[in-house]
Amino acid sequence: MSSFLSRKLSFMIKGNLSKNFITPPSIDTSIDPKVMLDFKKHARNHRLFLKDGPTCLLVQCQLCAIPDAEAYVNKRTGLFLCPNCDLKKNVVDILPFYEKKYRGDAKFQDVNYKTKYKDLQPISQAVLDNLGIKGLKTTDLEHFNTQHDPNLNILQFPMRNAANKIVGERVLNLSDKSEETIDNYNHSGLLLWNSTPKNTRVVLVSNLLDFIVLAMHRLSNIAIACLPNGLKSLPQECLPCLEKFKEVIFWFEFDTANWDAAKNFSKKLDENRCFIIRPTDTERAPYNAHKKRYNLQHILNKATPICHKSITTFSALKNDILSELQNIEKVNGVKWKRYPALNKILKGHRKGELTILTGPTGSGKTTFMSEYSLDLALQGVSTLWGSFEIRNCRLAATLLRQYVGYSLEDKLNEFEYWTSAFERYPLYFMTFHGQQPLKLVMEAVEHAQYIHDISHVIIDNLQFMMGTSLAHKTDKFWEQDSIISAFRSFATKSNVHVTLVMHPRKERVEEDLTTSSIFGTAKATQEADNVLIIQDKRLTSLRGKKYLQIVKNRYSGDLGIMPLEFDKESLSYSTINRKEKKKTNS
Repeated sequence: MSSFLSRKLSFMIKGNLSKNFITPPSIDTSIDPKVMLDFKKHARNHRLFLKDGPTCLLVQCQLCAIPDAEAYVNKRTGLFLCPNCDLKKNVVDILPFYEKKYRGDAKFQDVNYKTKYKDLQPISQAVLDNLGIKGLKTTDLEHFNTQHDPNLNILQFPMRNAANKIVGERVLNLSDKSEETIDNYNHSGLLLWNSTPKNTRVVLVSNLLDFIVLAMHRLSNIAIACLPNGLKSLPQECLPCLEKFKEVIFWFEFDTANWDAAKNFSKKLDENRCFIIRPTDTERAPYNAHKKRYNLQHILNKATPICHKSITTFSALKNDILSELQNIEKVNGVKWKRYPALNKILKGHRKGELTILTGPTGSGKTTFMSEYSLDLALQGVSTLWGSFEIRNCRLAATLLRQYVGYSLEDKLNEFEYWTSAFERYPLYFMTFHGQQPLKLVMEAVEHAQYIHDISHVIIDNLQFMMGTSLAHKTDKFWEQDSIISAFRSFATKSNVHVTLVMHPRKERVEEDLTTSSIFGTAKATQEADNVLIIQDKRLTSLRGKKYLQIVKNRYSGDLGIMPLEFDKESLSYSTINRKEKKKTNS
């Protein structure tokens, strides 16, 4: 990589992609309990309004110029958010202002959002008929102030924050039913209907069609909310909008991905108040249930608690089993597009699993894992990289080159185009380098999972987390087992796929690596769901090949090998990329 391109990429990382980096100063998953205690104590001593909710503390905003304005403090992260003045800070920074009794320091801002659409008009019945929702009338959408842009053929729904101020908009494209969310920098808006003081239950749906159908049916004593980002993420800034509800009911579509999203989101919203309509063929999401003329109130009455943390029964698992049998391809996980051979063996990339990748030094473990993760990220799998061996700038350059398919060193005029396209994908990086303690890394990982809804965590490599524990500095095997146990537990409890890159033991070059070749005790391979080994026969034979060997596959039990042929121009092992190149050259 040329020095000029390296400097430019470093600038890109510090500038455009800075939002995708998890930095050590802000990695705490939870706020110091003492800070929250001091904040509560100060509010009570000064007789300020204070209410303890499921996810937030509701307090009187002392920095806002609005009298009796209410603010929210996230009990886990310490995020202080005032929906009236749009103030967003950490409670650590807010506490001194409360202690000094400042008032109006926030410099009141007009938080009302200005739409980017210029030709919005009232909706006609002819426009609604294009949605294909039988019985839908214009009066059903009057409550949302929904408007139509005839030039772009879209419906626009304003999104409001906890203070009922417009802070964004959700857009439905009538031609292909695709959706887009546009909001202000605080991302605190939600599309909410029938949120009256007497309604203590809310149904969460993931798309506008489901939202419209439920609103049209006017179900009694219940509010309806549409998630701003679908199943991708639930920003913590949206939680205040749902704080007043005693019951939160997830009503998503009929597949396992939706079921996984509901379980993950429930951890942010307080599992004790969360219910789910379990996805089966007779309990579809509202839009599809309406098309099949199912009774929506009857389906809603079947909502059951998400689960107890420690206890379950076969009756509780029965619907999960049915859902898996009816959606076997989705249960298999996300398919790789660059590695179709992996799909035949591993079936797919699934949440909640632990994968170990090993191979000889210099065999290309990081390069392979880079493309492996890129393939998934391009399909929407939110990924967190923890690269302790290679600096983030170099890793990002590799990912970018694999994404583009060629080096940009001689095509710097294309740099802005490709980087602008690349940064849209959900890739995040921890800013650690070299040896790091387990506690610090786990805090960063848990923080990223909570804030960014991470689905895939990569640690490259695990040995760089060893040697930092003073208590067990002499017992490296015990320390490694502790690290593996921590990631195994995190993968299962948080429903996140964790991939650990590990070095093998020093063995004879001519011998194949096996599961027993992995450094440390047998715990690594026992805990892992998948074990992948890069075998490099080029080191011992002129005609030797390099291939990926799958030696453990807990999901399906299938084992096998995938040839690895490296393309230096694109830094790729993908057979699909080579086929496309051959077509282009011919």
